[in-house]
Amino acid sequence: MNAKGSPTIPIPLDAGDRIRFGLEPRRPFTVRAISEHFVICTRQRDFATQGDFVYTVIDWRNGIRGPINVIGQSADVSTVEQCHDLLNDLEAGRWEINHRNRVPLDILDRDQS
Repeated sequence: MNAKGSPTIPIPLDAGDRIRFGLEPRRPFTVRAISEHFVICTRQRDFATQGDFVYTVIDWRNGIRGPINVIGQSADVSTVEQCHDLLNDLEAGRWEINHRNRVPLDILDRDQS
């Protein structure tokens, strides 16, 4: 898709908040890790066993979200520590959001925990 976004002012979020995105309004994600520029969100993978997660990364600087740029866009985000590790790698520039699978940031609403 190679979507382009525009810088977005971060909204206040806390770990545990639930976010609904426009492309997936019936599948809310849970905020797992937050930094100045990025937010890691996860939800249970459809039709999967407990603890199998789908994730998305919000990039406030570019107004986009999506998976990271690894083969298969796979990242283990099953624990909070792994989410923080991914966040640190994003902040350090070791990873970025995948160019082909990114979408413009489309937050519909959030529910605070």
